Amino acid sequence: MLKRIKLKNSSILLIGLLFIVVGICIGFYEYFTERKKDAYAQMNILLYKNEQPGNIESDEEIKDIIESENGDEDEPTIEQKPSSNTQYDYIGILEIPKIKLSRGFLDINSRYNNVNYNITVINGSTFPDEVNNNLILAAHSGVCSVCFFDRLYNLAIGDEANIYYNNIEYQYKIVDIYEVEKTGTVAIHRDSSKNTLTLITCTRYSNTKQTVYILELYNKKTY
Repeated sequence: MLKRIKLKNSSILLIGLLFIVVGICIGFYEYFTERKKDAYAQMNILLYKNEQPGNIESDEEIKDIIESENGDEDEPTIEQKPSSNTQYDYIGILEIPKIKLSRGFLDINSRYNNVNYNITVINGSTFPDEVNNNLILAAHSGVCSVCFFDRLYNLAIGDEANIYYNNIEYQYKIVDIYEVEKTGTVAIHRDSSKNTLTLITCTRYSNTKQTVYILELYNKKTY
């Protein structure tokens, strides 16, 4: 009888220790998960601080060479930076239903057409109402107030995006997704005989690469 009681007490003790170990493991997991999120947010902010995501150039086959603006000279000082309730004069809207993104973009010459404030129209873009155009948009990814492309990694071939511009809704589908090294230039591989939309952001969990999303127009309608 005494032996049975000792065995029962030992089992209770082991179960108690097991719960303690599991609790500690869960605590460490949550702690390191939060630390990883913080590190990821800082990584993306440092990558894009006071700069656009590099020059844009297409592959030689389609002979579509594009250079992006640096953005450093027009960077507002701290005193000039817009407040949280600043009203921007958006000229169009990017909508990606799958990731519930709907955000305006500015005229390319606007001082706030910069990844530190908005989804940015890269210098050299052509707009949807032009023939065989390529609208190139860039934004931060990660965890921050201006990380508008933080969920682009969820997209896949065939997913859709819409551009609302000059009272017309332009509907696109993703046809290609690829990564490039962050070297100051981005090669855009697209069919130059089609109207396209290019989205660029930092690759998730990488501080050396960018991901490029190529979308082709398949429909448009007046709204």
